[in-house]
Amino acid sequence: MAPSSVTSRIAKASGVVMAGVFLSRVLGYFREWTVAHQSGANAVTDTYYAAFTLPDFLNYLVAAGALSVTFIPVFARYMAEQQEDEGWRAFSTVVSVMGLVVVTLVGIGEIFAPQLVTAIAPGFAPPARAQTVFLTRLMLPAQVFFYLGSILAAVQYAKGNFVIPSLGGVIYNLGVVLGGLLLSSRIGMAGFAVGVVAGAFAGNFLLQIYGAHRAGARFTPSLNLRHPGFRWFIRLSIPIMLALSLPATDDWIIRGFGSFLGTASITWLTYAKNLMRVPLGMVGMSVGVASFPFMGLLVPLLPISALIIAQSTPLTHFLFSHTRLHGGDFDATAAALRVFSLGMFAWAMQNILARSFYATRDTITPAVVGTSITFLSLPMYWWLAHHFQYLGLAWASTLGITACSMILLVLLNRRIHNREGRGLLLFFVKIITVSVVTGLACFKLNNWLGVRLGWQTTHQALLVLVIVTSVGLALTVLIAKLIRLRELEDYLRKLAKR
Repeated sequence: MAPSSVTSRIAKASGVVMAGVFLSRVLGYFREWTVAHQSGANAVTDTYYAAFTLPDFLNYLVAAGALSVTFIPVFARYMAEQQEDEGWRAFSTVVSVMGLVVVTLVGIGEIFAPQLVTAIAPGFAPPARAQTVFLTRLMLPAQVFFYLGSILAAVQYAKGNFVIPSLGGVIYNLGVVLGGLLLSSRIGMAGFAVGVVAGAFAGNFLLQIYGAHRAGARFTPSLNLRHPGFRWFIRLSIPIMLALSLPATDDWIIRGFGSFLGTASITWLTYAKNLMRVPLGMVGMSVGVASFPFMGLLVPLLPISALIIAQSTPLTHFLFSHTRLHGGDFDATAAALRVFSLGMFAWAMQNILARSFYATRDTITPAVVGTSITFLSLPMYWWLAHHFQYLGLAWASTLGITACSMILLVLLNRRIHNREGRGLLLFFVKIITVSVVTGLACFKLNNWLGVRLGWQTTHQALLVLVIVTSVGLALTVLIAKLIRLRELEDYLRKLAKR
């Protein structure tokens, strides 16, 4: 196959996956908007978000989110060596064995939910703890669908089929939104929990069965623990299963310490952090236009984060308009969004850095670094939460993920003997300069317009956002030209040709 044809296929596949991620992130925002619309921000919404901790932990424990790293290499090698039958045997063994493991863990979670919830949300009063237990038990079965669906999606990726796996998260979020809209008026937050299970079943399981069938999947129940493919899969998975890396545990830690804080603290932090994740999906769609991943991430992401920080108050008012949030809820969410946005680049970087290690079949280094940062950061989470309440947790999250990303970057540079270190440092200085100057100017303009136009209504907030963002984008391009930030000019030129 010609190199240009291969490049074209890779570009198309990347575009499909990134579009799916972006659409899922946008629907993720609508999911949170629906919670705010139906229930606002209060003790009940805190219990709903805290109820995700145990299911998320179970999902992490079996490395469901890392199957692209642990299963695809195993399956792809069998395909490359013309041993497709053996590849499907490995697939059947992984599905059978790990499916039983997940079902068993879900059963244990259902039985011991009261004790486990007490451990993961120790600050809740008994009524809130009981509600968290109830919602946790409702949502735990979704993990079976998530895990099996992830394996089915991994098979489709390995066979070059990307559309259906990319729709899984979209259907899931739609399920949660519909569950909340249709059921929460009758059964409260349990409506959203039902939507979680229904969305996981439809998008992450049923749809993926169809996709895997189209890809030619062949499944025969097998518990052959000695199969070489299964054993290789386990070797790759164990470091991820045993690790407690900060990118995965941050939400759990925030909910745990947040359970000791004032009412709605967990909800404000969740709203803010999920808003921060939307630009990550947007930038992911455009990374493919850049030749170097870090450049592709940082060129747009740092200026975007500066604009979000400068406009966090009108942005929050606009995005959560027509909901049950009140003045204090808007202010608290906006304040947390400002802090989380400072670490936006680090959240994006750590994902690419970790995958760079995974590409060399090294799942240990990211696991060791991430786990070390997690445990070393716990006193910081506690101290900052004790002194600065919910904003302290946002700061701890941002500082922790920044440290994790920087350490991984240094280790990766040493491993690959990168000779462009000075050029990368100069690029960092320039893009940070552009972002800081633009952010400060937009912050001043935002405050000036806020006094004269206001942002309490949807139309006022939108007008301020349009004006400030337009000025910010123009200022970013102008300053980049003045300091000769060629990467931004190249990025915009490639983006225009797309």
